Amino acid sequence: MSDALQELTEFEKHADAAVVELPVLRQPVRSLLSAIYLAADSRYVGERFKRKRGLIDDEAGTAIITRMSHVINLLERGTRQIGANIDDALSALDVSMKVDIENLFGYGHFCEVMPLVRRGAFSVESTASGFRLHHPNRQFATLEENDVLLSELALPHDVRLPPHPIEAYKRMAKALPIVPGDDLVHVLQAAYHHYLNNVLELPLISAEAFTESFGFSRHDFIHQRAALMAYADYCLGIADAAEFFAASAVTSPRRQKYTQEVLEWISPLLKRNHMIGFNAALAGVDPDVAEQIVDTFTLDLDNLAHTGGGEGFFPPFLKLDDALLFSPHAVKRMMPERNLLYALLRTNRAKFDEVVSHHLEPALLADAVQCLSAIPGVEIKQNAKWERGEIDLLAYHEASNSALHVQAKAAVPPQGARMVAQIESRTLEGAKQIRRFLNLSGKERDAIASAAIGRKLDRVEWSSAILVRTCLGTEKAWIGISGYIPLNPVLLRVALNKLVEQGDFSFVKLDGAVAEELDALRSTAIKGWSNKSFSLFGKTIDLPLLDLNYAAIAAFRNRALA
Repeated sequence: MSDALQELTEFEKHADAAVVELPVLRQPVRSLLSAIYLAADSRYVGERFKRKRGLIDDEAGTAIITRMSHVINLLERGTRQIGANIDDALSALDVSMKVDIENLFGYGHFCEVMPLVRRGAFSVESTASGFRLHHPNRQFATLEENDVLLSELALPHDVRLPPHPIEAYKRMAKALPIVPGDDLVHVLQAAYHHYLNNVLELPLISAEAFTESFGFSRHDFIHQRAALMAYADYCLGIADAAEFFAASAVTSPRRQKYTQEVLEWISPLLKRNHMIGFNAALAGVDPDVAEQIVDTFTLDLDNLAHTGGGEGFFPPFLKLDDALLFSPHAVKRMMPERNLLYALLRTNRAKFDEVVSHHLEPALLADAVQCLSAIPGVEIKQNAKWERGEIDLLAYHEASNSALHVQAKAAVPPQGARMVAQIESRTLEGAKQIRRFLNLSGKERDAIASAAIGRKLDRVEWSSAILVRTCLGTEKAWIGISGYIPLNPVLLRVALNKLVEQGDFSFVKLDGAVAEELDALRSTAIKGWSNKSFSLFGKTIDLPLLDLNYAAIAAFRNRALA
């Protein structure tokens, strides 16, 4: 271990001990989380009342919220007072606690970085102000870029922007606390149908396994989630309208009134029964089912041991007495199906292993089968057994006498470095399975293909691929599959579409098509690495962070999934 790494490791121990003692953690939890939600909002929409000077950065806003997942267990140290209103709640935080909150943000980032340091993803250098982290070499950075892109491709996303009827929001904000019913119904219905029809998310397990795992159907989950996301848009719309009235107010009382409304709607505290019942009615979901869905995404300070959050997943709702505190931005971003699986993995490992884990790979293979079977002349056999192993998916194209050998390694999409390590291990396992098959003679491989397809095949040309749900892992995984094709469902779709459009289809050409599509995505989506820094307990930690063009990634996904 280098001296710098040893020094960083000692600092990690100091940070772990210091974060527990932060005075802000002993303040009302509503006060702390409201301050955090307001900080995240300023990155999502720009600084309120100073929009021209505000920096809009969705990823930074999400990072503020997700990094709180690393300190979930510390929230139980706070008190449960809710205050008379948002101003009262925020008044509990004095100026000195701004530094505490910055240390919480820094500690969350540190928790993401240190597992990567221990796995060799960064070399460490001591500086006068703290530490500087570097990638070990350029190859590592390039392969990291590829893995990040694969992860981004697999995320759920909106095909188009949701509606934002600002004039209706202004009418509702002006009428507060009584909301015009016609405007409310129109706004929520439009947003609800938007989220039902425009959120693209590939299912991770079958519909039957979903119901067995969670006790409610995917249909109910998607509809209830759409209603909650619509309600989140409503909250942000009222905040936007109140901001407009505050900025244009002539009198100080009016300005103060609407400024407070802005804050109230950025970090709402609403009756739990209202949130569940109202949105259940909007979604057409049984209230008991709606309650179960909301509870899955709720932090309960009295039962944090059974909260599913952690390592990148911060549940959007916090239960305080008979109310729910939430960030509307978090509601829109923290409720993909992957987080349901992640919550179950953390809270009921036995059920996850018994039910979910057995369905992840079949669902991934079913997705691949759907893509491949749409190509004329392609025959498919799953779980083709041979003496020393099993081919998860064998696709044969008679016209080109070519075959695709796929080893699928499905897992819950990773939330942190620990889960990335598990995915890497599964990827390398798949590479070993492919090597065992390719070490056979051509005649032996033909015999296996013949038995799988059900007729005599001769001199088949092979391509081999590792199919994952999201990404492969780190540099070690990418090097380990060198010579094989890296695939996830989105990359498979776009590459197959390319081959079909070009004509003269052959699986031998799949490797080239994947490489071309990945290179094309890299050329538009990778902006490069920027040296960024964060502060933690008096130290400054510099490290490279990847800048991405998220619009280019969304366009690529849309093209693949159209």
